[in-house]
Amino acid sequence: MRKAAWILATLFGLVFVGATLLNAELVARSRSALAAAGLMGAPPAPEARFHLLVILPDSDDAFFTHLLEGLEAGAPAAGAALQVERYAASSSTEADRWFDIGLRAGVDGLVMYAARGDDVAGRAALAQAAGVAFVAVGKDAPSGSLPCFIGSASLIQGSQGGALIAGRLKGGARVGLILPSDRFEGPGENILYRGVAASMAIYSGARIVATAWSQPGILSGEEAAASLLRGHPDINAIFCANSRDTLGAAQVLVDQNLVGRILLVGADETPELLRYLEKGVIAASVVRDSRRIGEEALRAFAAMKAGRKAPGIVEVDSVVRLPGAKE
Repeated sequence: MRKAAWILATLFGLVFVGATLLNAELVARSRSALAAAGLMGAPPAPEARFHLLVILPDSDDAFFTHLLEGLEAGAPAAGAALQVERYAASSSTEADRWFDIGLRAGVDGLVMYAARGDDVAGRAALAQAAGVAFVAVGKDAPSGSLPCFIGSASLIQGSQGGALIAGRLKGGARVGLILPSDRFEGPGENILYRGVAASMAIYSGARIVATAWSQPGILSGEEAAASLLRGHPDINAIFCANSRDTLGAAQVLVDQNLVGRILLVGADETPELLRYLEKGVIAASVVRDSRRIGEEALRAFAAMKAGRKAPGIVEVDSVVRLPGAKE
């Protein structure tokens, strides 16, 4: 019995030592980035006075591509050297680990993606206690009193998409929705769903026929759109919440010769998506301006480092892209 206990104690000890060494290595990486930016030891370069750790999901959603572009565009004016760390979108544990490492490494600021259920207020309090400026960025603002969150609400995105569909199809709209996979509510509780439904309610007879959930993988949009059309042949419009699913749904319409018969309203913008838009495969795209979210996040960081108050919750508008429209 004692031997078994000794073996277990030894194993747990090895696991603890391994985890500690791994964590030390990650902290060293953060400190190395700080040194590389000229922020440890030698006097800092005027264009990189601050070390800013950016923590984002490793996702093919164009929202994050444009968000990072905005952060990079805003960095010089804020005097920030960015260290970008990506984590698997399904692993909130890894995101929290990078947050902890950033605090221990003594970074000047943290910009971190926050989903609606995340404890942003708790993270902000920990960052404040460590003397680190904390800016949460995302789509829908988490609940509670938030010192700093820059986002773009799904309710607005859904309302704009629903209005585009109902404006074209009036009371005859029969809509299939492809909802994002990072939502854990039932369809009727989903914020984007509620936005679509509310904007269609003024047209008697217009309704959401069915919903499908986006899944990981590049074929997610194709599979979801094909499933909606198989199960509900009366669908005459599809609304997608991200660029990947929009492209997948567009490909299904092309493959099934349904272009012009199914109204497709998508989200975000990529070069490929804009080509489908110009060809008329996609009728419109509702774009969350995540590049501006990134720029506003750097402005908020600079303000906090200058001793000014955090801006609270900042909502960035969505814009609608139509065929032939000039940016």
